[in-house]
Amino acid sequence: MHVTTIDHYRPAPGEFLSWSVDASRSVTQPSRVPPSFNQSVHLAGADDHSTWLAASFRVRGRIDRDALARAYHALVTRHGTLHSSFTKRDGVVTREEHNPRSLMLTENPGVRATSAAALQQAVWATLDAACHPFGFPAYLLAAIDRRDRSTILCGFDHAHVDAYSMSIIIDDLHTLYEGYRGAADGRPECLPMSGNFVDYCAAEAEMTEVGPSDPRLLSWLRFFDDHGGGPPTFPLDLGLAVGEHAPQGADVRQLLDASSTERLATLCRRAGSSLYGGVLSAMAHAVRHLGGGTELALLFPMHTRRTEPWHNAVGWFTTNAPISVVGTDDHLCDTLRRTGPELRRAMRLGGVPIPQVINALGGLSQVRDDIFMVSYVDYRTLPGAAIHDEIDAQHISNVTTADDAQFWISRTIRGLSIRSRYPDTAVGRTTITEFLAEVRRILAEAVDARPTPASDLERLAADDLGQPPLNALA
Repeated sequence: MHVTTIDHYRPAPGEFLSWSVDASRSVTQPSRVPPSFNQSVHLAGADDHSTWLAASFRVRGRIDRDALARAYHALVTRHGTLHSSFTKRDGVVTREEHNPRSLMLTENPGVRATSAAALQQAVWATLDAACHPFGFPAYLLAAIDRRDRSTILCGFDHAHVDAYSMSIIIDDLHTLYEGYRGAADGRPECLPMSGNFVDYCAAEAEMTEVGPSDPRLLSWLRFFDDHGGGPPTFPLDLGLAVGEHAPQGADVRQLLDASSTERLATLCRRAGSSLYGGVLSAMAHAVRHLGGGTELALLFPMHTRRTEPWHNAVGWFTTNAPISVVGTDDHLCDTLRRTGPELRRAMRLGGVPIPQVINALGGLSQVRDDIFMVSYVDYRTLPGAAIHDEIDAQHISNVTTADDAQFWISRTIRGLSIRSRYPDTAVGRTTITEFLAEVRRILAEAVDARPTPASDLERLAADDLGQPPLNALA
């Protein structure tokens, strides 16, 4: 999976196709299920800009338009959040549900683009217009038709999806489309069971709070108290005063190739940590080297797909946990040994409902609108990962505005990569460029200094010890 942003997305020219969803024959039912916590926060600020996630992958030959329309309809029918929507009246947000079998898909007139730049702009503008948080549908169903290799592309308002969902959607759509196109009876192979994210939201609303003296809740409160009553910010200068925003800068780069990534993972395991812990440790050292102090404090997202119904469900299944990583003059391995236990302790804090933490604080004292965070996803373990490279699977995020830094670490069969989001100021560009270069240097030096014998690689388990659950906050 290639994790990128729309300003870096350069599809080859072709005819841009899209399908509209007609809900006029569907009976819309008001839902008693409130928005989830993540959805509520997202929808509260959704009037400012469009925050969407998109997925694309290649298929052979021209688009079979009938097969793709059927595949898209099956996808919408399969995943409950895709036939639900939100309305806002007098400041109150409510959920509505639509009968998926009454929804009709209609193909729109195609748009021909003769250059990659023109096609990118058409895709970008259409995603912004289609993936709005309120109303139905909140997504774009599209494709790029070419003679030899075509692209299936779809995007969704963030209220309905997370990064993990992008892999599920690609896997489902690829299976459905190839099945409808190639099966003699027009039926694709069976997909695995999938739960309904709306049901998950109902369960979340009934989640039992922990006791007021629970050590995990107290740890949350101490973390926020140590950082002014709210989330910590990126510790290096980004060229913005409090209250200021800037256009978003985006950086997409590889940190390590596949063999170096495996050697780093082995080094991290030997130190009682994980690959994610290794990156956090390198980040803490980079911050110290660049004058940001010895502590790297942040929130990190964790997925909540802990039971079978949610493993193949599309939705926003994430919570957050806090961690402080201390990078001193010690060797990176010494930092790793401290980070491993801290990361495991932080993961336990993810079991405390975030609304309860905020209520116990009496509200967050938030300096920035964006929250400094570092996400990690091992895409090798997600649905459909075996063919991600073959079909050029891509997870594409929008570019809007920013007032803090955020980072998405991804591991694939190609190695370790990072996508960065930051305020696009002169200072911000310089700071992030220097920071990323320093992180890459630290990781490369750690790998080069500790070569791993092949016998050890074979002996060690493939999964990282202490690795946090796959997370998805994009």
